[in-house]
Formats: sequence, structure tokens, C-alpha cells
Amino acid sequence: MTRLLNEKFQVPWPGFPQTPKLGFPKALPMTINTKDLFRSSADVNSASEDEFREIYFRLKNEGTRCSPRGQPVIEVENFTYELSPYVRFPNFVARKYSEMYVKNELLWYLRANKQDKTIVKHAKMWAELVNDDGIVNSNYGHYVFGQTGTRWFEANWQNQFDNVIKTLTDDKDSRRASIMILNSSHLFMVTKDVPCTYSMNFRIRDNKLNMSVHMRSQDAMFGMGNDAPAFSMFQEMIYIVLRDTTYPELQLGAYHHICDSFHVYERHFEMLEQIISGDKFQPIVCPKISNIDEVRHLRGTVHLEYRDGKQALTYPFVQEANNHLEKAMHLIPNIASSIERTQSTFEFSRWLLEGAHAAEEKEDYQKEPT
Repeated sequence: MTRLLNEKFQVPWPGFPQTPKLGFPKALPMTINTKDLFRSSADVNSASEDEFREIYFRLKNEGTRCSPRGQPVIEVENFTYELSPYVRFPNFVARKYSEMYVKNELLWYLRANKQDKTIVKHAKMWAELVNDDGIVNSNYGHYVFGQTGTRWFEANWQNQFDNVIKTLTDDKDSRRASIMILNSSHLFMVTKDVPCTYSMNFRIRDNKLNMSVHMRSQDAMFGMGNDAPAFSMFQEMIYIVLRDTTYPELQLGAYHHICDSFHVYERHFEMLEQIISGDKFQPIVCPKISNIDEVRHLRGTVHLEYRDGKQALTYPFVQEANNHLEKAMHLIPNIASSIERTQSTFEFSRWLLEGAHAAEEKEDYQKEPT
């Protein structure tokens, strides 16, 4: 499908069709970045346990009590933490982490549709956040990959992911490579769902792609457990595109997090105590994104994948695609079909899709958010 679309509308950056007639950036010859490979699974797992446990220790030691909206919490204001490359999953036993839920949330972001309510099937709390018009404001993929102000087939079509790529390609030292999420309209609208994240910013320093995420609020237990994998995936996708098109020696840098209110709810106080008292950590092995072709795959085939082809037609950009490229469109009807179409070398994509496929076979497997 992506190949057929690109034959008609070539695009400047990998993914779904964008600006016509500009063509893909020429990929650099594929080389193995040995500096990026030094972090083995064991290295990442060890760093994950140490870094996440330290975050929870700091929350316990530095936190004070307050009750926003009548809900008692332990909170640290202006809290910051840093995660090393590929550190993503705070999988402590007491946390009851759902890898399947995380995968489905990542797929939900890749679909980039704020009207997609399928996430409710995987965590019931989302049902309380769907607005009366059916929109879920906290689908971060809508802000990262979704179009800004116009339609994808028009010459001035833009999205923030591609703007980050362009900004850092034009100026390696730029400070303007940002993705904005929370905006003033969220604060004034009648809504059940005000996004917790202000922004992401990406910088190349010392030949590393660093990322800063700024949030107004983050739940230390369920919130961070989902946010860290998502933001880390966005960072890795941008890193891969820049590495394979422009900066072959680029390395994946740190993920720096700034949170106005970092907190744990009263119902999770005991969980916090268990983690800082030496609760067992269970590593999750997550493959790396292989190359720019896999990023294209994530933003193309996987981006359009849907459990029900009829539901996929509800996407505004898919409706436009059908109007203009009806013969080129091919909706993939289910996740199992997507797995079959995923190249064996795209290990991250297969990991993502196979987890979602396993979740399909369980009913109501996640009764509360992770």
C-alpha cells in the first residue's frame, strides 16, 4: 500500500504521503553503528531497574501530601529525571505491568486518530475521558503524526514529526525541533480530558539525539509506565531517520523528563513501598527499530492497520485517500494480517503487533490503566 501511494505522491520524509513531488531523502549507505550496539539487553535491563527504582525512592523521600480534586497524593513539584537510551519499562512485580496494554497504546498513537476509541477496550479508565463529540484529546499520536491545518495530499501539508526531522536536518544545533501537545484551547474547552504533556524537544549535542519532555502532571505508577515507552519510541523513530538520511554517526541520547507535579495516588501508596523495599524487577526485552524502512513501515502499514477495515474508513485522512487514490488504497483488515506483511527484519514492528494480536484473544484483559 505504502509503495503504491508513494508512486503517485512522493514525500520528503518517511511515512504517509505528504508534500507532492519532492521525493524521499536519499538514504545513506547502511552501516552498523557499533557505538549504538554496545547497550546489550542485559545493560538496558540493569539500567532500567536502577533508574526507575531511584525515581521511586526520590518520590517517597522528597514528596509531600496534597489532595488535588479531593484525591490524596504524595507529590514532588518540579520533578526531573533522566532515562538512558532504550530504558522504557518500570516492570516491578508489585506494579502488575501489562506489556500487552503498552503495545496497544503504542499502536493507538501510531494510528494518530483522536477519534479512535478502541483504547477503551484495553483500559476502562479511557471511557471516562472520551468527550461528548467522541474525541480523546490525550492521543499523543494525533499531535506527533497528525496533519496540522490542512489535508495530507495538499502541498502545504505538515506534521510535527516531519518538522522535527526537517529542522534538525537544516540545522544540526537547532533548539527549535519541538512537538507541542497541550495548548490554550484545551484549557478553555469543555472537556473531560486535558493532556498532561506540554511538549517534546529534540536536540543533537555531542553527536547524540537528546530529548526533553515537559509535563504539567504525571502519575508515577500508571502514567510513567505508559509514557516512558511512548516518548522513547518517538525519540528512537526520529533518531533512526536522522541517522539513516543525514548523520550516519549519530547515537541515541538521553530522555530528560520535567514534570510540574510528579505524584502517586493514595491507592498506590503500598505499591510504592513495595518497590522501594526491593520488589522484584522483571525485564522486558524490546527489539530496536532497525532502519528507516522500518520507520516507514510503522508510519505506513502499521499506521493504517486496524482491527476492522470498516472502522479504518472513519479516519478523515483515509477518506481523503479513498477519494483521490481509490485504486491505490488497501486497508489491512486485522492485526494478524499485518504481522504476515511485516518483514522478518522489522523485529520491533513484529514485537509490537504480536503483542496486540495476543491481546485480541483475551477479553477485557486490562481492567485499569497501566
